[in-house]
Amino acid sequence: MTARKRQTGPARRALREASESDRAQLLAGLRILIVEDIGMVASALKAMLEELGCTVVGVAPRVSEATKYARHEQLDGVLLDLNLGGEYAFAVTEILHERSIPFIIMSGYDVEQICPKLADEPQMPKPFDRAPLEEMMLAVFCGQGRRKERADPVSGRTRGSDKPPLRTPGELESAVCLGMTRFEQEYMGRGPHEVQAHLVGDLLIVRMTRVLTVAEQKLVESMPREKGRDLVKEVRMQMMEGARKQIDSMIQIITGVTVRSLHHDISTRTGEKVVIFSLSEQPTCREVKR
Repeated sequence: MTARKRQTGPARRALREASESDRAQLLAGLRILIVEDIGMVASALKAMLEELGCTVVGVAPRVSEATKYARHEQLDGVLLDLNLGGEYAFAVTEILHERSIPFIIMSGYDVEQICPKLADEPQMPKPFDRAPLEEMMLAVFCGQGRRKERADPVSGRTRGSDKPPLRTPGELESAVCLGMTRFEQEYMGRGPHEVQAHLVGDLLIVRMTRVLTVAEQKLVESMPREKGRDLVKEVRMQMMEGARKQIDSMIQIITGVTVRSLHHDISTRTGEKVVIFSLSEQPTCREVKR
């Protein structure tokens, strides 16, 4: 285990005892690289980091891009997905070790089986919740007085500490619309014509119009109505279930709470799709000043 990791124990205890204001100041201004090949997860992470006052240096979906960032950019930390389009980012971790840049592995795989020498690195399994990720960022990226030089010499305040820590309900709904649009584009091959999201207590309802691809429309037209409809619904259901980890991670990052269950249906007649997320609790939002 490296010296850097031995330092995180005392740092983690101190950070747990820090006030919410102090914790926001510790994260504000950090230069963070996102290494993630799933667009909707990367977008949600970027929005979360910017809300915390961090500077997102870049988003790297491929190992070649991540390597350039890791070798040449000034970084305070990296959120790293190990598997990028079927290629493992081991070369990136080697550069980060050489430059003593802390990183958090964010993966749905068993890291110890893939690469035993990375087993002791900080890890956040997917899907993940926002609160534990913030806790880990505080412990890994802010340990041992890393942020002492971050105070503004004029005002004496930490840069970015005055940014609102929470979204309004409208901002949360807009972020969900953007994330679901990216999902439809990347996984289904066609973005929706219109997206609406509504937060009702612990239910998040997403409504999308004109989501059917040309191939799906042709399939429905060329087969008996019930058979074509059932086939499209079945394929859509399988694709949604296959991407559940990514979808859950995106919603958890945006809302700050976990997804308890997901329900969805699509109309092959109108091309309208409805997705309902049942959340573990009602998300905490910032009140809108009237």
